[in-house]
Amino acid sequence: MSLPVSSPVTPPGSPPSPTMSMGSINDQSQRLDMALQLSMRKIRVMIVDDNCINLAILSRMLTVHFAESVQLTAVMTSGVAALQTLGKEEVDLILMDIDMPVLTGVETAAAIRENRPEYPILAQNQKVPIIAVTTSDGCAQRQLYLQVGMSDCVSKPIALPRLRKAINSAIWPCGRWSC
Repeated sequence: MSLPVSSPVTPPGSPPSPTMSMGSINDQSQRLDMALQLSMRKIRVMIVDDNCINLAILSRMLTVHFAESVQLTAVMTSGVAALQTLGKEEVDLILMDIDMPVLTGVETAAAIRENRPEYPILAQNQKVPIIAVTTSDGCAQRQLYLQVGMSDCVSKPIALPRLRKAINSAIWPCGRWSC
């Protein structure tokens, strides 16, 4: 008895499907290269939040529960400070509050992706995964976060399993160990 196959099976090592665009192949290749590099070292994380209690909680969660895989690189209290630092230091992941004064998390994420002249961002940081960490997590808000280039959204109060899933999905495109 044979099972129906919904799409053709391509043997390992075969050339990519002619229907795949070169852009999608290159993007996939770049993400896999990044995942391989990251699997050999701790990921550098920046936290951006204007509330010192939220910064302390998130910093502690990363230090205690992600010690084997995360290096807390920068703790920023504003979007402006984050943009200035991203012009000088490389990071692998940003955990971004949304409701901040001066520049919101949405505005900060947009500035990172657009690389505006007033805040020049290192090329490596322009595509870094950004996870919104917020109480503003309704469907419309989540769509907005995706539109400005954020990877995911984690609700406050932060549930550790949800944070772990968001970090893994953002950093490792095929799952932590399945690439």
